[in-house]
Formats: sequence, structure tokens, C-alpha cells
Amino acid sequence: MLQRLNRLKKRKEFNYIYKKGQIAHADDFFVHYVRAFKPYPQIGISVSKQVGNSVIRSRVKRIISEACRLNIDKFAVKNYVITAKESAKDKTSLDIEKQLLRLLKKYKLNRENDV
Repeated sequence: MLQRLNRLKKRKEFNYIYKKGQIAHADDFFVHYVRAFKPYPQIGISVSKQVGNSVIRSRVKRIISEACRLNIDKFAVKNYVITAKESAKDKTSLDIEKQLLRLLKKYKLNRENDV
């Protein structure tokens, strides 16, 4: 699980990122991101009911959260909302982690490219 200071929880924060942020696409999820107002990255995870029942949605959230936790030092200092697509329910944690790292590199959202 992500540390408390790295998590977004409030609906207002999610809505701000959806409204003002940019979008990066991966195969099994997409990421809305916006400039952060704190000196560390914050991440929120969203999984809609289209993905599956509550057990499947919770599993997908845990997998994405763990991939983010293991690689939090690679995220640029921004606020992120990761939204899972329906295809994410069949993926392993290794697949999700690889896609996440590829997305960070492709859209220059990793810490080396942070300005």
C-alpha cells in the first residue's frame, strides 16, 4: 500500500486532476496528471464497475497500488490519478508494473525528466 502522504483520497482532488490534467495512455490503464503543489508525488487509483465485481476491482486496485509503491521514487513530482481499463482484470502484477514504467518513460513522467 502507498504511504499516506503519497495517496490522493478526496473527491475534490480527483475532480481537479480530471478537469485540469493531461492524459497518458497505456494498454490496461490511463493516467491523468497535473503539476503538484507538494514536494512529493501523490497518486489516486480509480477502478470503475465496468472492470468487474468488487472482488476484482479491489484486486486491480491492490496490484496498481503495489506497482506504484515499489516505483514511487521514479515518479516525477506531480499528482496522478490512475484509472484502470477493463482489460486490467486479467493482468498480473508484473505486467502492470512493466506498463507503468513504460508509460512513465514514454510521457517523460519519470523523476529524471522532472523540471
